[in-house]
Amino acid sequence: MKKISIVFCITTLSLVLTAPSFVYASEDIENQSKISTKEAISEIDSVGIEISEEENNEPNVRLLRAAAYKNKTFSYKRGGVAAWCKDFISFKYNGSTVKENAKWQEAGWLFPNVIRKKGIVNYQNGNTYKDYVGTKTYKIGTPTPWGDISVASFDRSDYYRIQANGKAYKK
Repeated sequence: MKKISIVFCITTLSLVLTAPSFVYASEDIENQSKISTKEAISEIDSVGIEISEEENNEPNVRLLRAAAYKNKTFSYKRGGVAAWCKDFISFKYNGSTVKENAKWQEAGWLFPNVIRKKGIVNYQNGNTYKDYVGTKTYKIGTPTPWGDISVASFDRSDYYRIQANGKAYKK
């Protein structure tokens, strides 16, 4: 009897600790859930570009430096409200050289869509530019602990170039 009560207590405790917590979103998703799978797939190729720029104001400026670096973040979004992936490349430039600070991807989806981020890779460097490719996989299906179950799956690759003059664009 004592073993049964211990097992019951442990099982109850584990269920309480693994219960999902409530998540509140600030976005109105009532209209988003009414999108059909066909509309979601057609939105995957709708894209947008966002660029933010800020100057690098370092307190210890060296006199030997030719030009101060400016920081910029280039982002490119592929998809729509039901499935999207956004690539970010943060870099600094001074007119003659360009250096990468960081690169990352963000993704989101509504059921029955799944997006898997495959990363951003630098594949070519020149004197005044750097080229990148961002890859992601779009699936129609559902994620499981043992792998995704999908009806359809396709990869998308986007090619980018950042330049020493501060320009960044999709190739």
